[in-house]
Amino acid sequence: MDVQRYISSGLIENHVTGLLSESESREVLGAIQQHPEVKAAAEALQVDMERYIQLWAAKPPAGIKRQIMDRLHKNEADDPIAAETETFTAATNENTFSEDTDAGLGLNLSQLQIWQYSAAAAIALLLGSVVMNVVSYGNASGYKQQVSSLQAEQASLLAEKDALKEQLDFTQKENGVMKDPSFKWIRMPGVGKHTGVVATICWNPQSKETFILAQALPEPPADKQYQLWAIVNGKPIDAGVFELGSKAHTVQKVKAVDNAQVFAVTLEKKGGSPSPTLEQMFVAGKVAG
Repeated sequence: MDVQRYISSGLIENHVTGLLSESESREVLGAIQQHPEVKAAAEALQVDMERYIQLWAAKPPAGIKRQIMDRLHKNEADDPIAAETETFTAATNENTFSEDTDAGLGLNLSQLQIWQYSAAAAIALLLGSVVMNVVSYGNASGYKQQVSSLQAEQASLLAEKDALKEQLDFTQKENGVMKDPSFKWIRMPGVGKHTGVVATICWNPQSKETFILAQALPEPPADKQYQLWAIVNGKPIDAGVFELGSKAHTVQKVKAVDNAQVFAVTLEKKGGSPSPTLEQMFVAGKVAG
């Protein structure tokens, strides 16, 4: 067996994500047992995926349910209509926060479910705020200050909901990339003195779409930025710069790449360079086949 070709074939990734048939999974398990390199690749991918899920795991803000109920009780004391509002919001809270908030959402939910719960919580808060806003408008002029506060809260919730939707859309895109068998995963280990550094390329040779997961690159200086290169017929082609920080554990889209034989990452001046600085090469990896 050509172990390196087998590792780059995508079978291991599909096995870890549960996309293979039973017979194909048995074949991969046999290869893992027989070849230490295949076992190491499978374990590394599993660790990367677990870290990715942990990154997106989140729990609802502490005390959010109590804040809503306190606000509704306060309105009920001033206006009988608030009693009906409390019933509506309590039912919404029961559905939205049915998970054990002390324990958090945890890893037993997928990252997609986590964002769906977060979006549902934001929408529930928005609806409760709108109802209380309508009640306040019907009251005396003494409620004007409360109305202004509610309007500000409503605007904040709308902005939060839009941000959650954007994050959800991006997470769905990442899931599609991870499950699409058309993509090749190229692991780029550290070169030279950069042992232990690693980054991963996700590349579709047909569509030319290219993504990078820079999960273990050191943070660059403020005036520097990492740049991806594709080696095509011996010539380096600029594939774009990318970010670290909060984006280090997310799949970032870079420039489209055609007919690449090797991918590499160098440290360049901020904004990128027209040619790679070879003495600043951190990672590199060959494309199988």
